[in-house]
Amino acid sequence: MNKQTFQMSAKKMTIACGILAASVSFGASAFAFSDLKGDPAESKINALHHKGVVNGVTTDRFAPKSKVTFAQGIQFIVNGLQLSPQTGSSTVTASTYFDKVKDKAWYASAFLIAKQNGLTLDPTVDPNAAMTRIQFAHLLTQALQSKGNFPVTMMYADISDGGKLSNAEMNSLQILVNTHLVTLDKNNTFRPNDAVTRSEAAVWIYDAAEFARTVIAPDDGTAAPSQMMYEGSVTLEKAGDGVNKATITVSDLPNPGYGLTINRIEFGKDKTAVIYFSITKPAPGRMYPMVISKGTAVTYLPEGYTATAQSLTASPFSSGSSVR
Repeated sequence: MNKQTFQMSAKKMTIACGILAASVSFGASAFAFSDLKGDPAESKINALHHKGVVNGVTTDRFAPKSKVTFAQGIQFIVNGLQLSPQTGSSTVTASTYFDKVKDKAWYASAFLIAKQNGLTLDPTVDPNAAMTRIQFAHLLTQALQSKGNFPVTMMYADISDGGKLSNAEMNSLQILVNTHLVTLDKNNTFRPNDAVTRSEAAVWIYDAAEFARTVIAPDDGTAAPSQMMYEGSVTLEKAGDGVNKATITVSDLPNPGYGLTINRIEFGKDKTAVIYFSITKPAPGRMYPMVISKGTAVTYLPEGYTATAQSLTASPFSSGSSVR
């Protein structure tokens, strides 16, 4: 081998080694974490990392059992559900709303976007504090609802350790359980006050993002016309031990093509429930007789609850029909 050939071979070898080193480094940081082997959430976490939704605590460690801070959790939710910032005044910053969020912090924009999308964060929230499972679940539900309307056929879940949850937190948890985005532990426990782990949060975000992509209809103004004029009535009948079947009926739909879907249930004090419904439009391209029609939808409530039906877009000053 002459000198020129050797130099060319050495140069090629140097380039090849450089490419190999770069590919190994890129693969470790972008597609896999060294501390996830055997973790049931490994594939979902790596998929989220590949999409830029979550990052590790180092280039190759995710720390799946570590607690999620508010800074991390809000960033997970905003990135995972692709919440959009509001356009408008550039003078509004995160510190406008939050006492302990510095505008130059890496999580500042996520807090601002969360606030703009209606997530209920306390103005005094500490970004470095650990989030509980119910805090993360409640904010995740609000983020899903900000994406648009989605139907939930709700069977009331008896959460054995949910007695001290607020009505709003319980409503959010019921939605996540009924959409199968959250699974209760044995004996129907949720451990609401435990810190949510990075692995748990990542799985909930992954599943919620898939739900938003495949199920949620964007709030683009295409709802049925004059929907706020519809009133629904509720009838209850026993469906099983401790459970009642609740049937919502709307009697003045424009034609048989219109339907009815239940969006959510809010459980209040004194065993009261408000069942929110919306009207679905006829299938495009089909002809229907122009006759006033009825629409019905069914859900389930614990025995002993009274129920009120209310259109999702109804005026806050209107009232639905209630039964016991």
